[in-house]
Amino acid sequence: MRAVAAGAVSGTLVGEVRPGESLLLGPPCGISLLLDPSPWHDLLLVAGGTGLAPLRALVEQLAAAPDGRRVTLVAGARTPVALYDRATLEELEAAHEWLTVVPAYSHDPAAGPAEQGDSLTVALRHHTADQEVHLCGATARWWPGRGCGCSPPGVPADRIHLPDDFHR
Repeated sequence: MRAVAAGAVSGTLVGEVRPGESLLLGPPCGISLLLDPSPWHDLLLVAGGTGLAPLRALVEQLAAAPDGRRVTLVAGARTPVALYDRATLEELEAAHEWLTVVPAYSHDPAAGPAEQGDSLTVALRHHTADQEVHLCGATARWWPGRGCGCSPPGVPADRIHLPDDFHR
């Protein structure tokens, strides 16, 4: 385990848990990202690090009962080696034509132009007007306008979904 800058999970585990202490792991708390069963809009899912886990669960929910939505999942990491659960993301993308996985590498000069940058920068390059935007993990903390109820140009505030413990 290594601490990741702005990583709530890794920072806590590395900085606060001591050898020999018991650790109970469970599902993410403070996140209610269930999808409406009727397909209203395509989805843009954005996260980095282990914040990706709840969004991958949304993709798996759709895979169990596809409803016609197109999904773009932007997964942020510093480098390709650091991309959380990369093998599963590749398997999901290969199995579902409606899913596009876009890696976002913040510290990899060898990444292609479409993959260079932090997860928010890359996500905004892929945003279209018909998408609902779900953010999770540290990415939600960096969302422009969080705290003022506003959003980046072209992204309606009512289409942005943040974890329960983040307030706009």
